[in-house]
Amino acid sequence: MTLSRRAFTLVELLVVIAIIGTLVGLLLPAVQSAREAARRSQCTNNLRQTGLALQNYHEARRTLPEGWLCNPDKSDAHHAEEGVGWGWATRILPYIDENSTAKSIDIKTPIASASSAVLGAVIPVFLCPSDAAADKPTFNPGEESGTDNTHEHPDQAPGANTYTRTNYVGMFGTNSWEAHALEAEEAEADHHDAGEPYDGNGMFFANSRMPFRHVTDGLSKTIMVGERDSRIGGSLWIGMVSGLAEPIGRAVAHGHHAPNGNPAEQHFGDLSSRHQGGANVVFADGHCDFIAETVDVALFQKLCTRKGGE
Repeated sequence: MTLSRRAFTLVELLVVIAIIGTLVGLLLPAVQSAREAARRSQCTNNLRQTGLALQNYHEARRTLPEGWLCNPDKSDAHHAEEGVGWGWATRILPYIDENSTAKSIDIKTPIASASSAVLGAVIPVFLCPSDAAADKPTFNPGEESGTDNTHEHPDQAPGANTYTRTNYVGMFGTNSWEAHALEAEEAEADHHDAGEPYDGNGMFFANSRMPFRHVTDGLSKTIMVGERDSRIGGSLWIGMVSGLAEPIGRAVAHGHHAPNGNPAEQHFGDLSSRHQGGANVVFADGHCDFIAETVDVALFQKLCTRKGGE
């Protein structure tokens, strides 16, 4: 008697493999989309906690923290990149359950004298999980004298010292700090009042200590903190570190371009993210929103000022 065994033919096996491949191809984008939605939600929650911490700080002191602590004579454009440097994020650490790190900081001494434990402290609330560098929170920022370090790509040549990054920066205003410095230098050359070049028209700038009562455009219409990705360069929650490339841009952002704009026009100082279509922000009243990359630039710039009278 002849026994016959049933088995898959090669054609049947190939058909099954093709079906499985098709199903995987259909499901994978959905899975990735769900994961990104969860990461974006976590990013929004981080900004919401940051906004609440800033409001609690204001409630206790009647002002927001300084954008960064610079030389007291902030009317001198050449001195605003000097001083102890501690930024706004260091002042809200007690309000986000980071008391041990907060107690390790002496804002009267320069950042350069801080311990490696402080400089390398990872603050989860300050990191967006969608950033490709989220699993590498420490990095070596480029130095001011480093090769190929520009305000568009300040970290092309990494420096020697290691710091911890952040994805959230305070809003300086519509113009860049470089533009403010240039205006002051030109005014000084013409023997006019140089003003205060690092006084941005946003919420955080040199020694700012901004009270909410000065936000005449309305707290719900003024961006307080926004998101920045690490593709162009890294931001620092500790603040402005003198000697680094783009030291001020590490702590604050300007609203000159819309988030995630044309890569050829995008500067380190702009807001940006890995979220598709735009970036998250938190307004001065504490509510979070998503600013689309297609937003009208003029409208976006109005949201970046505190008293534009729009």
